Amino acid sequence: MTNDLHDLQELAAQLLITPSALEELSLDDAQRVVRCMRPRFIEAGTVFVREGEVEGSDHMLLILEGDLTVENTDMGQGDEDLVVRLMGPGSLIGELGLLDGAPRSASCVANTDILAAELSREAFIQLIHEDPRVGVRLLLAMSKRMADHLRDATRKLKLFAKMNRALSRELSPPAPLDGESPSLDDPIAP
Repeated sequence: MTNDLHDLQELAAQLLITPSALEELSLDDAQRVVRCMRPRFIEAGTVFVREGEVEGSDHMLLILEGDLTVENTDMGQGDEDLVVRLMGPGSLIGELGLLDGAPRSASCVANTDILAAELSREAFIQLIHEDPRVGVRLLLAMSKRMADHLRDATRKLKLFAKMNRALSRELSPPAPLDGESPSLDDPIAP
Protein backbone atom coordinates (compact mmCIF):
# COMPACT_ATOMS: atom_id res chain seq x y z
CA MET A 1 0.00 0.00 0.00
CA THR A 2 1.08 3.57 -0.69
CA ASN A 3 2.50 5.32 2.39
CA ASP A 4 3.84 8.76 1.40
CA LEU A 5 1.29 11.41 2.50
CA HIS A 6 1.79 13.56 -0.60
CA ASP A 7 1.32 10.54 -2.88
CA LEU A 8 -1.80 9.56 -0.91
CA GLN A 9 -3.25 13.05 -1.27
CA GLU A 10 -2.60 13.07 -5.02
CA LEU A 11 -4.15 9.63 -5.41
CA ALA A 12 -7.16 10.68 -3.31
CA ALA A 13 -7.66 13.89 -5.32
CA GLN A 14 -7.53 11.94 -8.60
CA LEU A 15 -9.99 9.31 -7.33
CA LEU A 16 -12.33 11.92 -5.85
CA ILE A 17 -13.06 13.31 -9.32
CA THR A 18 -13.81 9.97 -11.00
CA PRO A 19 -17.32 8.93 -12.09
CA SER A 20 -17.62 6.55 -9.11
CA ALA A 21 -17.05 9.47 -6.72
CA LEU A 22 -17.60 13.19 -7.32
CA GLU A 23 -16.67 13.87 -10.93
CA GLU A 24 -18.25 17.35 -10.83
CA LEU A 25 -15.39 18.66 -8.68
CA SER A 26 -12.36 20.21 -10.31
CA LEU A 27 -8.92 18.81 -9.48
CA ASP A 28 -8.16 21.98 -7.46
CA ASP A 29 -11.40 21.51 -5.47
CA ALA A 30 -10.58 17.84 -4.89
CA GLN A 31 -7.08 18.70 -3.69
CA ARG A 32 -8.56 21.18 -1.20
CA VAL A 33 -11.08 18.62 0.07
CA VAL A 34 -8.41 15.93 0.38
CA ARG A 35 -6.31 18.18 2.63
CA CYS A 36 -9.22 17.96 5.12
CA MET A 37 -9.24 14.16 5.02
CA ARG A 38 -7.15 11.76 7.06
CA PRO A 39 -5.81 8.36 5.97
CA ARG A 40 -7.49 5.28 7.42
CA PHE A 41 -6.30 1.68 7.18
CA ILE A 42 -8.85 -1.16 7.43
CA GLU A 43 -7.68 -4.75 7.79
CA ALA A 44 -9.11 -7.46 5.52
CA GLY A 45 -12.14 -9.20 7.04
CA THR A 46 -13.15 -6.21 9.15
CA VAL A 47 -16.79 -5.12 9.27
CA PHE A 48 -16.05 -1.39 9.38
CA VAL A 49 -19.59 -0.09 8.88
CA ARG A 50 -22.56 -1.84 10.50
CA GLU A 51 -26.13 -1.57 9.26
CA GLY A 52 -28.21 0.37 11.82
CA GLU A 53 -25.12 1.79 13.55
CA VAL A 54 -25.43 5.40 14.71
CA GLU A 55 -22.25 5.93 16.66
CA GLY A 56 -19.40 6.91 14.37
CA SER A 57 -21.66 7.35 11.34
CA ASP A 58 -20.71 11.00 10.80
CA HIS A 59 -17.99 10.53 8.20
CA MET A 60 -17.46 9.65 4.56
CA LEU A 61 -14.76 7.35 3.17
CA LEU A 62 -13.07 7.47 -0.21
CA ILE A 63 -11.54 4.07 -1.03
CA LEU A 64 -7.97 4.52 -2.27
CA GLU A 65 -6.80 0.88 -2.37
CA GLY A 66 -8.56 -2.41 -1.72
CA ASP A 67 -12.01 -3.94 -2.19
CA LEU A 68 -15.11 -4.21 -0.02
CA THR A 69 -18.57 -5.71 -0.01
CA VAL A 70 -21.71 -3.74 0.83
CA GLU A 71 -24.28 -5.96 2.53
CA ASN A 72 -27.83 -5.71 3.87
CA THR A 73 -29.44 -8.03 6.37
CA ASP A 74 -32.34 -9.94 4.84
CA MET A 75 -34.77 -9.82 7.77
CA GLY A 76 -37.25 -12.14 6.08
CA GLN A 77 -34.76 -14.97 5.48
CA GLY A 78 -33.20 -15.73 8.84
CA ASP A 79 -31.06 -12.61 9.06
CA GLU A 80 -28.76 -13.66 6.21
CA ASP A 81 -26.53 -11.00 4.72
CA LEU A 82 -27.27 -10.12 1.09
CA VAL A 83 -24.41 -8.75 -0.97
CA VAL A 84 -25.70 -5.54 -2.48
CA ARG A 85 -22.57 -4.26 -4.16
CA LEU A 86 -18.84 -4.77 -4.57
CA MET A 87 -16.71 -1.61 -4.41
CA GLY A 88 -13.10 -0.68 -4.97
CA PRO A 89 -10.78 2.29 -5.46
CA GLY A 90 -12.61 5.54 -6.23
CA SER A 91 -15.76 4.49 -4.38
CA LEU A 92 -17.39 6.71 -1.78
CA ILE A 93 -19.05 5.32 1.31
CA GLY A 94 -21.11 7.17 3.89
CA GLU A 95 -21.87 10.50 2.26
CA LEU A 96 -25.37 10.42 3.77
CA GLY A 97 -23.93 9.81 7.23
CA LEU A 98 -21.57 12.73 6.72
CA LEU A 99 -24.58 14.98 6.19
CA ASP A 100 -27.11 13.65 8.68
CA GLY A 101 -25.41 11.22 11.07
CA ALA A 102 -28.43 8.88 10.76
CA PRO A 103 -28.08 5.11 11.23
CA ARG A 104 -26.12 3.35 8.50
CA SER A 105 -28.29 1.74 5.83
CA ALA A 106 -25.89 -1.14 5.06
CA SER A 107 -22.82 -2.92 6.36
CA CYS A 108 -19.38 -2.78 4.72
CA VAL A 109 -16.85 -5.60 4.95
CA ALA A 110 -13.23 -5.30 3.82
CA ASN A 111 -12.49 -8.09 1.32
CA THR A 112 -8.82 -7.04 1.24
CA ASP A 113 -6.75 -4.60 3.26
CA ILE A 114 -8.18 -1.17 2.51
CA LEU A 115 -6.57 2.22 2.49
CA ALA A 116 -9.14 5.01 2.58
CA ALA A 117 -9.34 8.77 3.05
CA GLU A 118 -11.85 9.80 5.71
CA LEU A 119 -13.71 13.10 5.82
CA SER A 120 -15.30 13.68 9.23
CA ARG A 121 -18.29 15.95 9.72
CA GLU A 122 -16.12 18.22 11.85
CA ALA A 123 -13.54 18.59 9.04
CA PHE A 124 -16.36 19.03 6.50
CA ILE A 125 -17.90 21.89 8.51
CA GLN A 126 -14.47 23.45 8.97
CA LEU A 127 -13.94 23.30 5.18
CA ILE A 128 -17.27 25.07 4.61
CA HIS A 129 -16.27 27.86 7.03
CA GLU A 130 -12.73 28.24 5.70
CA ASP A 131 -13.44 27.87 2.00
CA PRO A 132 -17.19 28.31 1.35
CA ARG A 133 -16.85 28.12 -2.45
CA VAL A 134 -15.20 24.70 -2.35
CA GLY A 135 -17.63 23.63 0.39
CA VAL A 136 -20.61 24.58 -1.77
CA ARG A 137 -19.17 22.80 -4.82
CA LEU A 138 -18.56 19.72 -2.68
CA LEU A 139 -22.16 19.84 -1.40
CA LEU A 140 -23.48 20.23 -4.95
CA ALA A 141 -21.38 17.31 -6.19
CA MET A 142 -22.59 15.14 -3.30
CA SER A 143 -26.19 16.22 -3.96
CA LYS A 144 -25.90 15.27 -7.63
CA ARG A 145 -24.46 11.89 -6.67
CA MET A 146 -27.34 11.27 -4.26
CA ALA A 147 -29.89 12.42 -6.86
CA ASP A 148 -28.36 9.99 -9.38
CA HIS A 149 -28.65 7.17 -6.82
CA LEU A 150 -32.26 8.12 -6.10
CA ARG A 151 -33.15 8.17 -9.81
CA ASP A 152 -31.50 4.77 -10.24
CA ALA A 153 -33.44 3.37 -7.25
CA THR A 154 -36.68 4.80 -8.69
CA ARG A 155 -36.00 3.13 -12.06
CA LYS A 156 -35.38 -0.18 -10.28
CA LEU A 157 -38.56 0.17 -8.20
CA LYS A 158 -40.58 0.82 -11.36
CA LEU A 159 -39.08 -2.27 -12.98
CA PHE A 160 -39.85 -4.38 -9.89
CA ALA A 161 -43.43 -3.03 -9.84
CA LYS A 162 -43.88 -4.03 -13.51
CA MET A 163 -42.46 -7.48 -12.82
CA ASN A 164 -44.73 -7.85 -9.77
CA ARG A 165 -47.83 -6.91 -11.83
CA ALA A 166 -46.86 -9.35 -14.59
CA LEU A 167 -46.27 -12.15 -12.08
CA SER A 168 -49.56 -11.40 -10.34
CA ARG A 169 -51.42 -11.62 -13.66
CA GLU A 170 -49.68 -14.90 -14.49
CA LEU A 171 -50.39 -16.43 -11.10
CA SER A 172 -54.00 -15.25 -10.76
CA PRO A 173 -56.72 -17.78 -11.60
CA PRO A 174 -58.63 -17.00 -14.79
CA ALA A 175 -61.84 -15.04 -14.25
CA PRO A 176 -65.05 -16.95 -15.08
CA LEU A 177 -66.52 -16.17 -18.47
CA ASP A 178 -69.77 -14.19 -18.64
CA GLY A 179 -72.70 -16.38 -17.68
CA GLU A 180 -70.44 -19.01 -16.12
CA SER A 181 -70.69 -19.54 -12.41
CA PRO A 182 -67.52 -20.22 -10.48
CA SER A 183 -66.96 -23.84 -9.52
CA LEU A 184 -66.69 -24.82 -5.87
CA ASP A 185 -63.24 -26.12 -6.74
CA ASP A 186 -62.09 -22.68 -7.95
CA PRO A 187 -59.89 -20.84 -5.45
CA ILE A 188 -61.45 -17.76 -3.93
CA ALA A 189 -59.73 -14.61 -5.07
CA PRO A 190 -58.64 -12.23 -2.30
